[in-house]
Amino acid sequence: MALSNQIKALRKSLGLTQQAFADQLFISYQSVSSWEREKGHPTAEMMLTIIDTFDLPLNFFMPNAHTQDAVDDEQRILAAFIKSMTASAVKAPSMSTVANFAGLPQTHVTHYFPTFDDLAYATINAVDDNIKATVESRLAVNDDILAIFVQDLAPLLYQEHAVLHILYTRPYIRGVWVQFLKAKYKSLLLKYQPAAANDILGTEYFIETLTGFISVWMSQETPEPIAAYQNRIQQLTTRAIVNWHD
Repeated sequence: MALSNQIKALRKSLGLTQQAFADQLFISYQSVSSWEREKGHPTAEMMLTIIDTFDLPLNFFMPNAHTQDAVDDEQRILAAFIKSMTASAVKAPSMSTVANFAGLPQTHVTHYFPTFDDLAYATINAVDDNIKATVESRLAVNDDILAIFVQDLAPLLYQEHAVLHILYTRPYIRGVWVQFLKAKYKSLLLKYQPAAANDILGTEYFIETLTGFISVWMSQETPEPIAAYQNRIQQLTTRAIVNWHD
């Protein structure tokens, strides 16, 4: 389903007018109207805001490939997008650059991903697939959240450092990546940890702290070894903050 139709169908399923839908997102109804008429396109950040506001799955806007050829094409394009970001540290790569890396016509790329924001959203979901599955399975059986982040999540992040380093250090995608992570971890904690649901503000602080640790680690060109990182987090989370440098 086209993004314009998805947004319109979502709005109608919620029983909202364009104005009411826009009010909940703190935007103008003209923006909603332009999306539904395919005259505009929500940013990746706005797609995540819609997901968070209306409690939707984080992959709600992911395209559904119906054939193996389509799946192969999408994977090829997303791999090319990563390569194009590797080559461009400051400025977002153009669709033509992505097409060149993919070895495909630009029209072929935009058929699957009409805009940069579609590519960013799809890439983030793809990178997160394996990580989310592991974290979710552990949260379902273990109530020690810190242990999951240190012992289970850290090895996955270390393994994916090459791609995560790009997501954390490219200014044109970092913001939406961090927004996605915080939304994802919040939804998982609220789903599996009753205490998190009873203290939303405390959960927000917890997520900010842990994602901050991850951000510093993955932003390094050469991250410290995983054992050193795990030991550092254990020490930092068991000491008063005033003693962190002791």
